[in-house]
Amino acid sequence: MSLMKKSSLAAVLVAAVVFVAAAAADHGGRGRGHHGPLLQQRLIGSILSDPPIHNVNRGGVPWVGTGTAMLDRHGRFEVEIRGLLVAGTNNTGPVHTVTVSLYCAPDASPAVFTTTPVPLSSRGDARIRQHVTVPARCRAPVVLVHPNGNAAAYIMATGFTS
Repeated sequence: MSLMKKSSLAAVLVAAVVFVAAAAADHGGRGRGHHGPLLQQRLIGSILSDPPIHNVNRGGVPWVGTGTAMLDRHGRFEVEIRGLLVAGTNNTGPVHTVTVSLYCAPDASPAVFTTTPVPLSSRGDARIRQHVTVPARCRAPVVLVHPNGNAAAYIMATGFTS
């Protein structure tokens, strides 16, 4: 075999190895492009100065806590809530369950979906894993967490604190 053919074959083999390694490191495309989540948002507790969002009012007391929400194109909706407690206390007050809704623009539109209730632990932790119907289009998505299934109030919402 000539030197030129050997170097061409070596280049093709190197390219194939690089491609296979990159594909394996990508884990099938999760987290990027059309294979990744449609929605990944941080959640924070509501405070008394928070405005209504999609005609839903914030709860009657301030809340602390964090969380994440993720929706994929197959309808897998996962929410992880940590430390959602009434500010200045070590408890959840009268809240024992939460539901979570997704809203899309415009602001006056109703929820695209709302989960079934899940327990909120005494430490303010909850985990939701439910299958939902994915909207064909969602501009300016907002996730709201409702106390005890009360969709007229939220105690946690999409956002961040600095």
